[in-house]
Amino acid sequence: MKNFTKFLSILFAAVIILSGCSSNNATGSEKEAADSEERAVDEKLALSYVTDYYNNEKKEERLKFVEESVHPDMQGGYRTNAKSGVSEDQMLKDPKVAESVAYEDEESEGTLVLIQSANDKEMIVLITDNKVTLDFTPSPNAGSEDLYQDVRSEFKTAK
Repeated sequence: MKNFTKFLSILFAAVIILSGCSSNNATGSEKEAADSEERAVDEKLALSYVTDYYNNEKKEERLKFVEESVHPDMQGGYRTNAKSGVSEDQMLKDPKVAESVAYEDEESEGTLVLIQSANDKEMIVLITDNKVTLDFTPSPNAGSEDLYQDVRSEFKTAK
C-alpha cells in the first residue's frame, strides 16, 4: 500500500508540473497571437496611411486622416504636408503590405510596416500607440538614403 501511495504522489506531482508547463506554453502562444493581431491592425493602418493620406489628392481627407490617425506629437508636420500632397509620380500605385516587424527603442515600441507598390516604389511606416508616427521613403539625398537603408535592413523581404 505504501508503494501505491508513493506512486500516486509522484504521479500527482508530475501532473501538476506538466500542467504548469503547458499553461506557460499557452500563455506564450496567446502572447504571440496578440502580437500578431496587433501587427495586423498596424498593417491596416499603414496601408490606410498610403491610400488615405499619401496618395490622396483631397486636402480635406488628408487633414481628417492626420487628426484621426497620426500620433499627436507628429501632427504638425503631417498637417503641413497635407496641404500640398505629393505629385502623381511619387504615389505608390496599388500598394500592398510586404512585411511588418516589431520596433522598440528606449522611449516607445510599435511596428515597422513595409509597403511595396506595383510601380516599384516602397515606403516604411512606423506605427506607435496605434497611430502613424513616421514614414520612410528612399531618397536621393545621401544622409536620408542611409537612414532609409538602416530601417529597411530590419526586413527580410528582398528589395
